[in-house]
Amino acid sequence: MTDAILLFENTQPTSLESIRVLRQSLSKILDQLDLQQTFKHQCLLCFSEWCTNLVLHPDKQSLHFTVTLKKTKTHWQLSVKDDGEPWDPTLKEKQNDIGDFSLKCNGRGIDIIQNQTDDISYHSTKKENVFTMRWTREGEQRRPHLLIVEDDVIQSTLYQAYLREQFHVVIKANGEDALNFLKNETVDLIISDIQMPKMGGLELRQRLESENTFSIPFIFLSRLQDNNTLMDAADLGIDDYLEKPIKKETLIRSILRVLARFNQVYRSLSQQVNQKITHTLLPQVTLNSSDWKLAIRQRNTGHGGGDFVLSMSDENTTQLLLADVMGHDESAKFFAYAYAGYIRGLMQSTKRSQPAQLLSVLSDNAFNDQLLSQTMLTSCCVSLTSESSVKLSSAGHPAPLHIKKSKPTSQASLTTISTEGTLLGLLPHTQYKETEVTLQKGERLVLFTDGLFESGNSISERETLEKAIKEQLINTINLPLETAIETVMQTFDSLAGTPPNDDALLLIIEKQ
Repeated sequence: MTDAILLFENTQPTSLESIRVLRQSLSKILDQLDLQQTFKHQCLLCFSEWCTNLVLHPDKQSLHFTVTLKKTKTHWQLSVKDDGEPWDPTLKEKQNDIGDFSLKCNGRGIDIIQNQTDDISYHSTKKENVFTMRWTREGEQRRPHLLIVEDDVIQSTLYQAYLREQFHVVIKANGEDALNFLKNETVDLIISDIQMPKMGGLELRQRLESENTFSIPFIFLSRLQDNNTLMDAADLGIDDYLEKPIKKETLIRSILRVLARFNQVYRSLSQQVNQKITHTLLPQVTLNSSDWKLAIRQRNTGHGGGDFVLSMSDENTTQLLLADVMGHDESAKFFAYAYAGYIRGLMQSTKRSQPAQLLSVLSDNAFNDQLLSQTMLTSCCVSLTSESSVKLSSAGHPAPLHIKKSKPTSQASLTTISTEGTLLGLLPHTQYKETEVTLQKGERLVLFTDGLFESGNSISERETLEKAIKEQLINTINLPLETAIETVMQTFDSLAGTPPNDDALLLIIEKQ
């Protein structure tokens, strides 16, 4: 997108405890974004390195620092703002040898940051210093995550060479290491040797099964082909058993078959409840005012989807909440269903004219609720009055667009409305800002989830999609609203494909 989307922003006293709290929040966001683990670790490492320097090493320590995480079309961007002693790390010559992991500014801490980021910049004024780190956004078509448990280094290196083009692969040397990894990470498939030190494959499978949370497909690898081993493996309900040595084609064919079968069974089991949930999440917006008209269209990936819109009206004001639960699968739809019911209750108990209040209450509840805290959602809340005024508040959501008509030619122009706020539920007592916009007759306000512009596999595809949709929003300003939104979505379908690779919801509001 043209403008960056704010995902997280928080100010804390300059202390090691603040670093711990903020690191936890950043880690939760990065987990929900389903990014490659390499980037997550780079981001958290660089954050810890820089902020620890701010706490331990300056002669004049800052009183507070502010951490901001944003997403642009091309980059992930992490900024740290402080009011202490300035020190520009970009002036330090980059070192390729980062063996000394000292945190000091004149040591290797800055070398670590330089080597773990794609770009850094530093800006200092009399009042504050801002250090910004950037990472290039790769093509985000998700690859299945595989965990390979193998103690033979040569074999594990070979498997990684076989699979790295099609899959995201993590290697662990034994069952104990695999269990520790799975405490904090999720994978789509486990491939495990049977005979290993510390903990073999059979015991690993048994331990995971005993936790009653294990539903990940499992493939065993072994040179052992005796009947007892085969029967033990079969009793554990594994999905495949491959005899070493294994050819590349055999391994990939087995992985694809097991994943396809697992997804087929998973979708079949969830289909009935999924249909009921889908029906309840269909946009059902009512307006009690003749001053406004709106149109809604929605697309999803075909595997669940977590985009929804809710409304609540009284005599003078209609409040709309557009939300996007992170994730593209059935679990995203389940959490959307849970959130939707929760939010309906909150909308009834908060003032329709104060969207920021609703987001603050929702954020606190999401932070404290055991179920809702398992995922995150972006949200944009709008309050429409009976006049021409619109109030907006945002939480990690794409900025709305304002389509204006220029007199006397009736040519349209499109501007981005500056409203942003951190994602819901990350920290307690989060406050949100309100932006007020005035619409003249015939002007339109466009709200959308990020899939409308981001249903592309590369930066160039996303840029093409965004440009085409914005052009259609401008070109259709003089068409009836329903015709206009259909035209826009036809453009989306032609470029993003059917189904798209991300959920998308478009809501257009027109001043009458």
